[in-house]
Amino acid sequence: MTVGAGISVINSDLVVLGHRVLRGVPENVVVTPASGNSLMDGAFIGVSSDQTGSHRVFPLGKLEYSSLSLYLSLKLDLRFMCVFRFKLWWMTQRMGTHGKEIPFETQFLIVEANGGSDLEGHQPASYVVFLPILEGDFRAVLQGNQSNELEICLESGDPTVDQFKGDHLVFVAAGSDPFDVITKAVKAVEQHLQTFSHRERKKVRKPVSTSIFSLDDHGVLRWTLRKWSTGVMGNPVW
Repeated sequence: MTVGAGISVINSDLVVLGHRVLRGVPENVVVTPASGNSLMDGAFIGVSSDQTGSHRVFPLGKLEYSSLSLYLSLKLDLRFMCVFRFKLWWMTQRMGTHGKEIPFETQFLIVEANGGSDLEGHQPASYVVFLPILEGDFRAVLQGNQSNELEICLESGDPTVDQFKGDHLVFVAAGSDPFDVITKAVKAVEQHLQTFSHRERKKVRKPVSTSIFSLDDHGVLRWTLRKWSTGVMGNPVW
């Protein structure tokens, strides 16, 4: 089943630009092509379920090496870099090669499928971006489990809010240039949610300057150092 340019589900595998990225995709996982011209190789991943609850976890498929590559002598390297929240206001990055290495509260994931494909012969590396987003009253984040499965974790933050329609929980984008893929993925999510603006569309405010600090064109706060003067007791003062 092809769901977007370069993105398809074949034999329960998520195939992106000829590379198998996730294996064993469950039947309740719904993939919808992205609409609009902002991104061609993009799709939304969702989950259909009759379960209720303010906190739920759904597997998307396994992120790991293909066992067939050992017999077919194909280079099917998969490695990832993710950004996750490890404290309330702090985030950091982690890199790995298996789904179990993806930590809780992952809010950005980019996977590099390198070297070749077990579908169409050898191909250059492709980069796949996973962006969990908001859907109604629920927020989505990514995480891994000990079976190397990539999971969606849904939370509403309210025990009384326990029903959802999860057709657009994670946006998936793909391409050969990782920087271009990330930029276009953010623009596609901007078009879908319409709750924020990409930095290219934001208006630059007039720089603010005082005797103590100044705010430049890039929004960077810079302190203005003034000369020291000598006080009555010879101590330096501002």
